[in-house]
Amino acid sequence: MKQPELGNRISELRKARGLTQEELVEKCNISVRTIQRIETGEVNPRSYTVKTILSALGSDIKEIQSKVSLPEEYSRYLKVAWMAGIVYFVLGILEAAMDITRLVNSSPIPEETVTEFIPVLGYGTVFYIVVKILVLLTYVLFIRGFGPIGIMTGNQLLQIIPKVLIGNMVFIIGFDIASLLYEPIDSLFIQFGIAVILGILGIVFGIGLIKLRSTLGTVCIIAGALEIIAGCFLLFANPIGLVLQMPAVLLEIVILYKMTVGFDARTERPSVG
Repeated sequence: MKQPELGNRISELRKARGLTQEELVEKCNISVRTIQRIETGEVNPRSYTVKTILSALGSDIKEIQSKVSLPEEYSRYLKVAWMAGIVYFVLGILEAAMDITRLVNSSPIPEETVTEFIPVLGYGTVFYIVVKILVLLTYVLFIRGFGPIGIMTGNQLLQIIPKVLIGNMVFIIGFDIASLLYEPIDSLFIQFGIAVILGILGIVFGIGLIKLRSTLGTVCIIAGALEIIAGCFLLFANPIGLVLQMPAVLLEIVILYKMTVGFDARTERPSVG
């Protein structure tokens, strides 16, 4: 790979890992001046130097050669993702309260249910459906932000699992809304199946988050551990799993925000001199 593309790829990879040039120096024992000149395309480094730098970044020449330049739209995805995550978290609390009320009533949500929570809104069933649709939309915008993170860090789990999670959420929301109008066949069986699938996906997602620890550190480990523990509870249809997912979502918003900052930083030209 020729300059300046090589320097750009190394700079993108370093910043995606959340490292400064000085921190990279500590890992690969190459001078700051050399790294600066490589990243700005001033020199064509020896293959040994490139391999040393990439090894310190947890990558190799084949990986960066196989990747196209990261599109600027990734920055927009990440920004929208963490902001949507905040809205999703708030809506999720309301959704949980309404689902609990519906479960206690053992019937489609009555018109007066919403008035107990938000008196000015009135129409329970309509409001329930609107909340469900908003939850789905914000979740899609939130969770898809992990796809670019997976690409930037070479994390294959995070490249795949968001798509599966989105598909699963579409089914869950569709089932919840449809069950307002039609008595579902084997409802308890379907709900148990949903819980098991959520548990499996949560565990896999948690593993993917933990694999980001070299990039963002402790926050990824804690978020991943919470997702795995929550997933284990959900495998047995235990509602504690849903409770544990709440702090996990907050930490995932932090991860998306930190990656947004790191991605935006890649457009900054390294200082020389």
